[in-house]
Amino acid sequence: MSQEQDKIFFRNFSLALGVIAVMMVVFFVIAQYAATDDEHEANMRAGKVAEVTKPVGQVVAVGEEVVEETVAATAAEGSGDVGKTVYDGLCVNCHGIPAMAAMIPQTGDAAAWSTRVEQGTDVLYDHAINGFVGDMGMMPARGSNPKLSDDEVKAAVDYMVGQLDAAPAGETAAAPAADAGKTVYEGLCVNCHGVAALASMIPQTGDAAAWAPRIEKGNDTLYDHAINGFVGDLGMMPGKGGNIKLSDDEVKAAVDYMLSQSK
Repeated sequence: MSQEQDKIFFRNFSLALGVIAVMMVVFFVIAQYAATDDEHEANMRAGKVAEVTKPVGQVVAVGEEVVEETVAATAAEGSGDVGKTVYDGLCVNCHGIPAMAAMIPQTGDAAAWSTRVEQGTDVLYDHAINGFVGDMGMMPARGSNPKLSDDEVKAAVDYMVGQLDAAPAGETAAAPAADAGKTVYEGLCVNCHGVAALASMIPQTGDAAAWAPRIEKGNDTLYDHAINGFVGDLGMMPGKGGNIKLSDDEVKAAVDYMLSQSK
């Protein structure tokens, strides 16, 4: 009986192991199928989310691929001016912003470009291609787009210089001198006197109430504070707005402009 019982035990034990093995295989197959289905569903959901949340446009930092692609597309089409294309896609972000006129020569501003043009085209090319640090700012090499070729950069320089010749004689040159105060203000002063959030510390342009006690002190005092700096109860005015390259006349013109807007 003992041997017969042992045989029955081993037979049942083997059957149990077989059943467990089969169940393990079945569970493994089911798990694999479920995982594959979940992955497929997740991919589908991700695709739908990407489609729904896809941006309507693309924000690209100055100097990235957009300009290169635009130039390539223009060249492929065989139409348009490469210099204008590069300018419109990149250079205009600095040379086409009037608010930066105090630091960066604006396209069409003959007065601002005159001293630069006098240096010669080769110097302009070199500064645009290799970069340049001047008294009031800097020119990044290739406008911060290393993908631009030398010829494309030169074409952009030629285009900007060409706009000086296209501008009516006298009109462009007279504008900066006639409105130097507005130019300095938009290029520098507006960063403090044109920020409403700073109104509790800095008189904002156009705020007659804030300017009234200051105007009572007289223009000479305002000129002195703007040129040499001033520390008041609520804050301070850095000498020449922090730009020591500005002349006294330019600072005075900016003060006059702000006063005219605040009376």
